[in-house]
Amino acid sequence: MVSKGPLVLDTSIATAWFFIDEPFHNKTVEVMKAVGGDPRSFLVPPLFYSEFVHVLTRKSGRDFEFVKNALNLIIRMGLRAISLSDTALDYMAKWTCAGMSGYDATFVALAEDIKGRWLTADKAGARIVKGTGAASLVLQLSAWS
Repeated sequence: MVSKGPLVLDTSIATAWFFIDEPFHNKTVEVMKAVGGDPRSFLVPPLFYSEFVHVLTRKSGRDFEFVKNALNLIIRMGLRAISLSDTALDYMAKWTCAGMSGYDATFVALAEDIKGRWLTADKAGARIVKGTGAASLVLQLSAWS
């Protein structure tokens, strides 16, 4: 695992665990094993679960049993959701104003606040972070080992 400090797990990684047609599925399974082995090294903001359910629902064709089982698996893995501090909310505003979506900005803001890194498969979001000179805040899935 390539990491400096805790990792904020992006929803793009976790949803890909459940779809073998994702181009980076095998790499995300490596991440899933790391989460299962050491869940305390990974954090998510509370909105992770809403986004996770939304993506799974859409990609599964609204398959309730599939979504429910995937959500239960994620919860049993022990991922910790932590709320954003006042400082993280300021960071979120900064990242949104830099061009990120509110969702992505939330993940990056949490990473910045806890002095961790945002682990993501989102190339566009990572490009925005790196473009501001804050490359140390992002760990792209392609660099996972």
